Amino acid sequence: MRDTVRAFDSAAGGYDDWYRHPQGAKVLKAELDAVERLIPSRGLGLEIGAGTGVFAQGLTDLDRVIVCLDPSLEMISRAAGRGLPSVAAAGDKLPFRGGALDFTYMVAVLEFLGDPAAVFKEVRAAAKACSPITVMFINPESAWGRFYVEIGSRGDPVFRHARLRSLGEAEALLGEAGYAVEEALGTLTTGPMEADVGAELRTRCEGCGVIAVRARPVG
Repeated sequence: MRDTVRAFDSAAGGYDDWYRHPQGAKVLKAELDAVERLIPSRGLGLEIGAGTGVFAQGLTDLDRVIVCLDPSLEMISRAAGRGLPSVAAAGDKLPFRGGALDFTYMVAVLEFLGDPAAVFKEVRAAAKACSPITVMFINPESAWGRFYVEIGSRGDPVFRHARLRSLGEAEALLGEAGYAVEEALGTLTTGPMEADVGAELRTRCEGCGVIAVRARPVG
């Protein structure tokens, strides 16, 4: 965990550069659209692993307040610099009282969690009853997934710490924490080497670069 946090600390300075690239901007829009479809339109939300706050900034509005949480001080300081409510903490030790959160989400964070089920259990304890959690993750069974696995194997400073998980694995980890997936969406239907970005949202997620699922507590 410490090595992963240090990797993100080191990457923080140029982290947003990808989203300013023409392809990166299209990817960001596609991913934001998917998350937007799955999270509530109002209430107090928490983004776990919020990084520099680029997603929280795009999803915050008058009726929806999002708190950014990240263990990387370099990352979360940039989220605070955007004027977003920001907390330096890890997902398995949330500094919130029980029943405080209306919803929670994470984007490309599952890949870097050592014990995802522990994080999901912590989220459930801090959220209101029936509060949804939305998890977006890189699909290992896609061109994007294969690309990130490849650069990780070559020693990419961030993705060498990643472990990509399939839709089935994500569902099982959520189930271990007492959640059941109620909806799944995929996007990025083109590969990382293509300038055009397939940004449509699909309920059949096979081959999509990223998959987002919304789950709710059961029992």
